[in-house]
Amino acid sequence: MEQYVINENGEKVLAGSRRPDGTIRKERRIRAGYTPQEEQPTYQSTGALWKQGVPKCPGLDSSAAAAASASAKSKAAKKNEKRKAKKADGPAGGDGAAAPSSSSTQAAAPKPAAAATAASSSAASSTAAAAPAAAAAAEGPAAVLDRQIKALSKKVRQCQALNTRAAAGEALSAQEQEKLGKMPGWQEEIKDLEHQLANMLV
Repeated sequence: MEQYVINENGEKVLAGSRRPDGTIRKERRIRAGYTPQEEQPTYQSTGALWKQGVPKCPGLDSSAAAAASASAKSKAAKKNEKRKAKKADGPAGGDGAAAPSSSSTQAAAPKPAAAATAASSSAASSTAAAAPAAAAAAEGPAAVLDRQIKALSKKVRQCQALNTRAAAGEALSAQEQEKLGKMPGWQEEIKDLEHQLANMLV
């Protein structure tokens, strides 16, 4: 840190000095109120300042207070300490055969979990498949026929839109052409379902 001096005018200045190449560095004036970074006090938060100002109980042993704060650890910190101690004691405490068996049980643990998730997903899919059947049984045959007619009508409308696109000269994909091929069958099916619905309502 460079030391400043006070000149004859009462200003703080950094004294001139000689550079290694022999040239002279002129003195530099220091602005009034400037504090060099090395001399600036370190920042302390309001919480730290508050802790410093808290009066201590007379007769309180500071080592006992430090021990109490060290013992007040969170559950996670205690759990981590136990895990570290167990890991440190594991290889040294037992023979070589004991350690792999524990790791093999740990490796085997995810397999039942994976099987459980697979079973739950298959159960969910079977329940999802069974839900429409149960709903269909509850609705009655007329409602089921009506819903089937609506679904087929939607497919026919999509095919008609594809026909208009094809007529406009737009190229259709293989899937779209396959869908157009199914349109007459869907129209026949709609007629049959409408006939069945009409017979039911009579």
